[in-house]
Amino acid sequence: MVRSRWHHLLFLLVLWAGITALDLNKAFHIDDTFHLKAAQWIEQHPGTPMSGPVNWGYHPEPLHAFNQPPGFFYAVALTGHWFGWGEAPMHAMRSLFSLLALACFLRLALHRAAPHAHLLTGLFALCPAFLVNQGLMTDVPLLAMVLLFACLLLVPGRLPTAWRYALAALALGGALLIKYSALPLLVVFPLALALRREWRRMPLTLLPLAVLAAWSAWNLHEYGAIHLLDRKGGDPSLRGIYVRTLGFLTALGAVAPFTPVFLGAFAKNAKAWLLPAWAAALAVAAAFIAAVHAGWITEAASDQVLRIAFTLNGVLIACYAARYLPHALEKSAAETWTLAAWALGTALFICLFSPFVATRHVLLVLPPVLLLIAPALEGIEKPIKGLAVASTAALGILLALSDKAYADFYRREAPVVAAAMRPLTRGTVWNLGHWGWQWYAERAGMPTLAQPADAVALGDVLVVPQDYDAQAIPSNLAVEAIASWKEPPSRANFFNVDRYAGMYTSGYGELPWSLCRSHSKVITAYRVVGLGKR
Repeated sequence: MVRSRWHHLLFLLVLWAGITALDLNKAFHIDDTFHLKAAQWIEQHPGTPMSGPVNWGYHPEPLHAFNQPPGFFYAVALTGHWFGWGEAPMHAMRSLFSLLALACFLRLALHRAAPHAHLLTGLFALCPAFLVNQGLMTDVPLLAMVLLFACLLLVPGRLPTAWRYALAALALGGALLIKYSALPLLVVFPLALALRREWRRMPLTLLPLAVLAAWSAWNLHEYGAIHLLDRKGGDPSLRGIYVRTLGFLTALGAVAPFTPVFLGAFAKNAKAWLLPAWAAALAVAAAFIAAVHAGWITEAASDQVLRIAFTLNGVLIACYAARYLPHALEKSAAETWTLAAWALGTALFICLFSPFVATRHVLLVLPPVLLLIAPALEGIEKPIKGLAVASTAALGILLALSDKAYADFYRREAPVVAAAMRPLTRGTVWNLGHWGWQWYAERAGMPTLAQPADAVALGDVLVVPQDYDAQAIPSNLAVEAIASWKEPPSRANFFNVDRYAGMYTSGYGELPWSLCRSHSKVITAYRVVGLGKR
């Protein structure tokens, strides 16, 4: 038993070390800048976390105008205060949440499907949804707290049951203060206790509600409204829900190359033909990728093939999950229905209320789905399992490296652009843009433009990243392009995540990743040559 525990620990640490090494020096990217700015405000004003101004559109707005509660931002603030605001300390701090997520998932997998625990954990950890969505995004910390909640709720341990459930309640409360995507678990918690007939423990399910009530009271004291109730959702129409649901299935299929290993859910004799069939499918996929790279298949045609393949793959995963819902008399019915409620509740919350869909949303659903469909692995041979891990790791690492190069372009070019533009004007060099670019541009001495652009003068320079989250140049300014910085396509980003920032906002129309030979990263500088009426 002791030897087995050391084996699990070594597996966990090796997996975590590899993921951390891949991410440690990655440039700040996408929403990282917003979280850093929120944390810098909290460092100086810990009692009023939702009042700090952040320019994340066209002008500065208070933090309570945005969707996220500040739980994780306090961890960022403490890290910045003690260790500095660089990439390495920030990513090292966040990697502790990655370790917690992996440890809790492994424990759940050992409880649910012990013979396949390492395989399930490897598929979860190496899939692109986990590998790419590291950084300072809130989703991995949220996932860690949700998995801690599930672990305490479902896995028996040395602690008395009442203490485990109380700690589970506190973990859920912590998750809610990181991101409101944990709200469906407020229903899952009492459902799990009801299925187990743990009626006398039901009062513990009120603890996360008490956390939300205390947070809401804090909001009322700070700025006179309740942040949770002011949250901006997506298009509530049937069309909007349909688009997000279709996008969710597409994103789910795009990050799950391991689906063939679970085909035993539908075919009892899968092990007889699965390995040669999967090998043949991979050969076809390799030929397709080579043809796109050579230009024999257009990128538009490639996108359409991937779009259909991703979506069908997402539907297949949903079918797997439905297949393993138990009959009412099965021994593990309570636990299985809890996993199903966790997966379905989270997916429905995202499809109904999220402003958009991204692979980080899919990441929240993958753990319960993998645990739910684990019985399909019975009888599957080691070569097939190895192929599942290899396929997942290959895609995950390729997309993680592509995203790393995507982020690094703006870190690398910001000081270069600032140095080149300063001699060309006696005025200000402004940056128009958000995401990682905003952080590095401001640190290079290019302030972010706020609109209306009353501070802009003739001769000032506006620097705008193209095909990126950036403000439009104000209509009252006449400008001329004077310089540009471009990184042409390369083999490093042929598995491309740059278009649409696909891993961070995606759907059926805008793919999470694609095969791309033509996309370039471009930054353009403009001189202001005329001022209109303001």
